[in-house]
Amino acid sequence: MNTSFRILWFEDEPAWFNMECLLVKSILETHYLTPDITRRDGDDFSLSELIGNDYDLILMDYKLAEGATGDTIVVALRNSNILTDILFYSSEEQNMLSAIRKQMPPIDGVYLTKRDYTIFTDKVEKIIQKIVRRSEDIVNLRGFVLDNTSGFEVRIREILNICWRNFDQTQKERLSQKLTALLDNKKSHVKKTVETAKAAECCFSHANNDDYTLGIADRLDIVQVILPILSTEYHMPGDTCPSDFKQYYIDKVNMYRNRLGHIALGEKVIHIKGHDVEINQDMHRLLRKNISEVDATISKIETFITTAI
Repeated sequence: MNTSFRILWFEDEPAWFNMECLLVKSILETHYLTPDITRRDGDDFSLSELIGNDYDLILMDYKLAEGATGDTIVVALRNSNILTDILFYSSEEQNMLSAIRKQMPPIDGVYLTKRDYTIFTDKVEKIIQKIVRRSEDIVNLRGFVLDNTSGFEVRIREILNICWRNFDQTQKERLSQKLTALLDNKKSHVKKTVETAKAAECCFSHANNDDYTLGIADRLDIVQVILPILSTEYHMPGDTCPSDFKQYYIDKVNMYRNRLGHIALGEKVIHIKGHDVEINQDMHRLLRKNISEVDATISKIETFITTAI
């Protein structure tokens, strides 16, 4: 699961769909997940909707699943190894239950409920909670954070490339000055690190446990030079991104990335800003929220530099 939650929804009554869709979206937003909901009315049913797409949940009005369509869904579930959770619902609850018992053997991840606003919404919320919690383990969290931050780093590098290609010579000189200072500092840092390691009681242990300075930090320093140029000389709106983008990025995602990338499987806490922070549902929600915000911020910078300079 990423920051989006994909739902395939079979429903032919727009009024019911529109009302329930708003409620489902509000449920997903409490988990800091972006709703990605595809509606079908039943006439346009295709096996590819089940087999060819990675949906997190399928919602289906059972009356659209009768006859040939119902048989098709059963075959897809039993023979195509489809693991997506499915919720069937109907106003004719007893008829649905009887038909389900007759047509389908028990299948994991298939749920039934009544077509009633209160009951239906509560059932969907519980299923969503189950799906989200199932994904909230350290392995998924680490992969989710590392995948997204790796993408952010590539995009930040390209922001620098685009600005370099479009800036005038004076603006380029300001970037070059910053780059030279970074390279000089890196040379001094490496020299100092080597000397400190050699002087340590155990050179191997000291060097092995020394924090490594990531390349993203250098690029963020250059971004801090670029932002005032974009603001004062290209009139970038002040609400495009925080003025201290480097600290914003570190606080939102990078410090979590670094910690999650170096913890052992089974650990329950990470050390953030001098405190032990529990790896739980709150952290999963926080990181989904933070990554969505950083993604939106970088997108604003990308849009500006590709259209205004």
